[in-house]
Amino acid sequence: MINFTKKLVFFILLILSGCIEPTHKFLVNGYYLSSTNASNTYITKGYEVVIHSDVLHVEVVEHLIIGKRHLPERPDHNELDIAEGYFIIDTKNGEVSLGVEKNTILKSTNGEYKIDW
Repeated sequence: MINFTKKLVFFILLILSGCIEPTHKFLVNGYYLSSTNASNTYITKGYEVVIHSDVLHVEVVEHLIIGKRHLPERPDHNELDIAEGYFIIDTKNGEVSLGVEKNTILKSTNGEYKIDW
């Protein structure tokens, strides 16, 4: 009976080891870069997803979060019309701009930040 219990506990631990908690990296002003796996990275604030997957690159410039995203082959949401490309989040007022051009980012940062990615 003890041998069976040990095997059962080992088997349960083995199954649970595959259940990985999502990772979170603090960005600025309550925003986080979150990920459930390598191909499902998004930006959250509280319990709200602000930028859906897949976020490819993100940088914080003062109070702005600047990044690039693309729509994955198997999206984690049903809104397939969400813009791809560069985005800006103004964390002071919560304004989100999707599908912006590189020159728009340069203007938003008063010419101080140029995208090289």
